[in-house]
Amino acid sequence: MDPSNPIPPRANGGARSPDSALTPLYGRIGALPFATFSERLYARIDSDARIRAMFPADLSPTSESVRDMREFLTQFFGGAQTYSMRKGHPRLRARHLRFPIDQAARDAWLENALAALRDTSEQHNLDQDARERIHAYLVEVSLFMMNRVEPPTA
Repeated sequence: MDPSNPIPPRANGGARSPDSALTPLYGRIGALPFATFSERLYARIDSDARIRAMFPADLSPTSESVRDMREFLTQFFGGAQTYSMRKGHPRLRARHLRFPIDQAARDAWLENALAALRDTSEQHNLDQDARERIHAYLVEVSLFMMNRVEPPTA
């Protein structure tokens, strides 16, 4: 990953099949799955003692955290640029540097994100390509956000 680029590779969700090669993922699945995912992710984080302290008090569906995630994913996967119009360039790593994101925090976040993706996928009947593209992005971004390295244990 290029450290000078704050957005992990595969902008607009990449392309894996001829059906999706010309259409960003957002154009195929619409807004609702991103809204559902964002709400479910933060509902899970709200009850996860491993990482809860890193997040604002309000993680309700109407919170700024949920809005930011929804708008960011919408933009990243090819929808409206509302996130950047409202907040400027995403600068993901810079916005998260104040939080100690080590392997354990990354794993906890990713576990919650993948569970939220499974729930969202079932609710909205996301096809395999959509699931794989979102899954790959979540894995990539979770690695990209790590900013603390744990020393090896002897």
